[in-house]
Formats: sequence, C-alpha cells, structure tokens
Amino acid sequence: MIRQHMLGLLLLSVFSLAIAASAQDRNCPHFSGAVKRRLQRQARWIVNEAFQKAVAQESSAFGRLIAFEQCHVLESRLLVEDDTVEGPYFVVDGVPLKSLIRRHGENWMMAVAPVEANSKMPAANLLEITQHKWTLLYRDDKGNRHILRSASY
Repeated sequence: MIRQHMLGLLLLSVFSLAIAASAQDRNCPHFSGAVKRRLQRQARWIVNEAFQKAVAQESSAFGRLIAFEQCHVLESRLLVEDDTVEGPYFVVDGVPLKSLIRRHGENWMMAVAPVEANSKMPAANLLEITQHKWTLLYRDDKGNRHILRSASY
C-alpha cells in the first residue's frame, strides 16, 4: 500500500515537472550575438533549429529532451566544464523517463531510461552529438550498441 502511494507521488511529480517544463519552453531564450557564437563553438546543436526536429522524427524521447536542454543548458554547468548532469524527468508515450547528459569537449552524450525498472526501454536510449553529426543508438542490457540512425546537421 505504501509502495503504491509512493509510486503515485512519484508519477504525480513527474507529470508536474513535464507540465512545468512545457510552460517554461514557451519562454525559451533565442540566442544572438556573442552568446550565439560561443554556443556555436561549444554546442552547435543548441542553436541549430532543425536539429531538434530531425531527431524528434526518429525518437520522441530525445526530441523532447533536446527541446528542454536547448532552453535550459545555460542553467547547467555543462558549458563551463566537461561534466555529467542528471537531466529532467519527463513522460513519453505514457512512460516516465529519466535522463543523463554528458559533455566532453565538443562531444555530447544523452541517455534516457525508464524510471520504473519494469517499464519498456525506449527504442533509442542513447544519442551521441558531435559538432556536425548526431547518432541515435540502442544499447542493450549486454552493453552492445546498435546504430539506429545517423545524420549530419
């Protein structure tokens, strides 16, 4: 009973974060000048408007994650130093997901996984982003990576 109550609270908080993120996305900054040039050097995908749409066509989970990060990356420490940060929790196709984002130089890695252990893993659970290319992957439970789609942007 307590476990079901806790699960209900967790799901409610995930939905609340998704709604809050949706409201904040309407206030997403549009970069220009020196800030835009700096972002183009460090993380070109943040200021590339077509990038999010291209990835979203292949993976709704990463499409949502990218849209969120394009608006909120300045709030994390990822542009200051190479690091790994826990990304947002969000819901795609009724499945609560958690995310992790890592930056090393100009290369980025994003991962998504279900919040609940018994939920189905998304078809794509890794996204590698370089300065001019993105690769959508599925990493199985044995650690093998399978390329699902790769494209330039």
